[in-house]
Amino acid sequence: MQKAIRPPFRSAVRGALRLRCPFCQQGRVLARWPNKIFPECPRCGLSFFREQGYYIGGMIITYGLTLAVVIPVFLVSLLLPDLKAVSHDGRFALWVLFAVPLSFLLMPYAYSLWLHLDFWLESWTPPTRP
Repeated sequence: MQKAIRPPFRSAVRGALRLRCPFCQQGRVLARWPNKIFPECPRCGLSFFREQGYYIGGMIITYGLTLAVVIPVFLVSLLLPDLKAVSHDGRFALWVLFAVPLSFLLMPYAYSLWLHLDFWLESWTPPTRP
């Protein structure tokens, strides 16, 4: 059995963006888009669910990443003269149509980032296989 060691931070982030297992860097984290996570790595067997409610941190990261994109785009859009002709309800609908798909697009990466950050802080090993 391999000993779990803390990977370099850049390697952890790179693995998270590739949606790969934090231990072996080979197995996929995502079973189905947008947020169906494998219960364990299909390659090395590392558990991706350490406890109930584990991916609440991933949901928080999704929220933060979505805001990090939506707020600057919103501030830039205030300078556009064409949007002043659109009603407040129309602008709200446009922002919802922008933010909701964006959060679904960012969700798998946020969940993978949460898994990798947790593994980087406190590494664990997969169970031994017979």
